[in-house]
Amino acid sequence: MTANPNTTPTSGGAAASAGGSGPTSVRTGPRPAVLRRGLAIGAVVAAFVLVFLLLAVFTAGTSGGEPFDVRSARPHGTRALAEILRARGVSVTPAETVPVGHRSAGTVVVFQPGRLDRDTLAGLLGQVWQGSDVVLVGADDAVLDVLDVGVRAADENPGGGAAPRCALSEATVAGTVSLTGSLAYTRAAGGDRSGMRAEFCYGEPPTAARLAVLTPGGAAAGGATPGEAGDGGRLVLIGSARFLTNGDLDDGGGAALALGLLARHDTLAWVTPTAASHDAVDTRGPFELLPGGVRWGVLQLAVVVVLLGLWRGRRLGPPVAEPLAVVVRAAESVEGHGRLYAAARARDRSADVLRAGLRVRLAERVGLPLRTGPTGAPEPDPVALVAAVARQSGRSPSDIGSLLYGSGMLAPIDARPGPFGRAVDQARSRGLPPEPPAWPRPSAQPAGPGANPTRSTGLDRASDQPDRALMALARALDDLDRQVGGR
Repeated sequence: MTANPNTTPTSGGAAASAGGSGPTSVRTGPRPAVLRRGLAIGAVVAAFVLVFLLLAVFTAGTSGGEPFDVRSARPHGTRALAEILRARGVSVTPAETVPVGHRSAGTVVVFQPGRLDRDTLAGLLGQVWQGSDVVLVGADDAVLDVLDVGVRAADENPGGGAAPRCALSEATVAGTVSLTGSLAYTRAAGGDRSGMRAEFCYGEPPTAARLAVLTPGGAAAGGATPGEAGDGGRLVLIGSARFLTNGDLDDGGGAALALGLLARHDTLAWVTPTAASHDAVDTRGPFELLPGGVRWGVLQLAVVVVLLGLWRGRRLGPPVAEPLAVVVRAAESVEGHGRLYAAARARDRSADVLRAGLRVRLAERVGLPLRTGPTGAPEPDPVALVAAVARQSGRSPSDIGSLLYGSGMLAPIDARPGPFGRAVDQARSRGLPPEPPAWPRPSAQPAGPGANPTRSTGLDRASDQPDRALMALARALDDLDRQVGGR
């Protein structure tokens, strides 16, 4: 039969069992009602989480494709533009990788070009010089540094200006187009080192423009009319392609601008890389991808949390006495402390506790006040206590001081510094026994097959000496307690 782990027997449990009555117990664990309530709340939360996961799984397949997907009819897709281009005779082919090995000129639209490696970007720039149109959507400084075409990302945000403010024929035909986003382009500080002529449109060109069209060989960017496939290629940089989506294609001149930029050739490869290559040019970490405002917000929140912790935090103070959950007899408490001291072999600590307890009891019997000692515990004046106990017991002060304080007798609490006080202290402490030697630690018993655990050795006798000395001290303190108390 095993004991219930949720019950704690009281000190009178053994006596009650011996008398024939049942043991008294106090339940310390949670009640059954609390357990049932906790299980019910946990079941409800688990059910909600399960339903949410099921809805997420079943609705994931009906999202309508990724953003800018030519097969998606949702507002963020580009199926409407693809159908318009096909109606104009342009073959639109979706792909996840950049096509290579095409000899005929065509149009290549690449979303998130930062996922491509250097060789692929160099190949795209070579296709531009061979007569193809390459449209890069969201090209940042990492991509522009690899291309080295004399264009960089602008530091300023031009806003959502709708006027073209340039001489590009496609932009002048389209008219007002609302181009919004976080990227804008401007001329690089080193100038044009690639032999390309750049035309900046929409926003505040050339300081910050949403659209940049670069033509090889210095030809006019707006010299060719839309649909002429025999003209040279060009590199088109678009900061945001939101005007290409189904939801914004009919806003202003977005459809006309899209057709002018993408319908110059009979074939169009719509490339949306699903994953970055192992040596992508844009290898920023997750923290670098966060906007600057998010990082500043997290830093401010951390400062607020630290200040709140300093304001509401409290230092660990002294232990606070609390009532026990069950009644514990004094004899059981003393026995428990004694077993802890014995298990830790804390003989010095045991002697100090015995002496401190007797000093407090003797001070109360002889009528001495208790004051806060150096250790923070209530202590009487050592000199006054030794003198009073010696006078009442008839024993010498040196014997009383040795019993109550050992060789480390404290200085008087209210003693004042001075030659006379030091002389009195030396006279009173003269004749006290010296500091006892340190208690020797007992050695381990031999653990061999022929070892006799009951056989006493010289080390065992040496380890018993501190125990015998502690027992002798306890008997001497008890005798002194009887003499002063008159027991």
